[in-house]
Amino acid sequence: MSYCAKCGNQVAEGGFCSQCGTPVAAAAPPPPPMEAPPPPPMASPPPMGGSAPQYQQPPYNHQYAYAPAQPGFLGDVYSKAFKFLFQKPIRLWALSLLCGLMTVLAVMFGIFPIIWLPIVLVLQLGMANIFLSGFRGMEICATQLFEGFSKKFARNAGGMAWRSLWLFIWALIPIAGWFIVIVKNQAYRFVPYIMLAEPDLKATEALKKSMAMTKGYKGKMFLADFLIGLCVVVASLIFMLIALIPVLGIILTVIFYILLIVLLPLLMGLLEAVYYDKVSKENPVN
Repeated sequence: MSYCAKCGNQVAEGGFCSQCGTPVAAAAPPPPPMEAPPPPPMASPPPMGGSAPQYQQPPYNHQYAYAPAQPGFLGDVYSKAFKFLFQKPIRLWALSLLCGLMTVLAVMFGIFPIIWLPIVLVLQLGMANIFLSGFRGMEICATQLFEGFSKKFARNAGGMAWRSLWLFIWALIPIAGWFIVIVKNQAYRFVPYIMLAEPDLKATEALKKSMAMTKGYKGKMFLADFLIGLCVVVASLIFMLIALIPVLGIILTVIFYILLIVLLPLLMGLLEAVYYDKVSKENPVN
């Protein structure tokens, strides 16, 4: 049964209203019930002896990775030099003392500079060899101090003298000469190591190669040397005040100056070797 939409009389579905004659449409059949979607298939269990499926991490995005901070030039050279210095201080000091003793004997018995100067220069080359070999993890011994005498002595002495000659010439310039020497000394400081690494290279070419290698590094090396010198000056002034304390202050001051005399030359020699090792890798020149 249904009701007339016009007068509200109850009528049968699909017929006419008995009072007003209005046709009544048959009711539409109800929609079929909606079926629930089938459940997702269950993952089959791993076979006997197998392993369960592993969670796969998303691919690594390098854009959001941060590399660890690298130490600057000063921090790098200082850390390497001090680390090696305190690994073998006795051996380095003994070889440095031997080099100093041989230098004094050469000056005493050589009499003329033309005799003792080449000997002293080749001894300096041998000491540079010891510092560099030790820093690179090689065994160091006294024979390395004299290798320059048995292998191309004239060439080794000439290369070291060529560097010293140019520094002397620059120093002759009035007023600005010493400032130029400071800069040129930084440019020429790799000559001993280049001559050791390339025994067939001419002395003049070793000087040019050193100038090319030190481009962009002269200021950094000068600053590293300057800070060491500044620390030495400040520490010396402090210990001069400490020396005013009776007995204990004098003892501490004497110990400080003994350590300074022993360790400072070793530290500066190691810094030279560290400079060359670092720059030769970062700025190789053919």
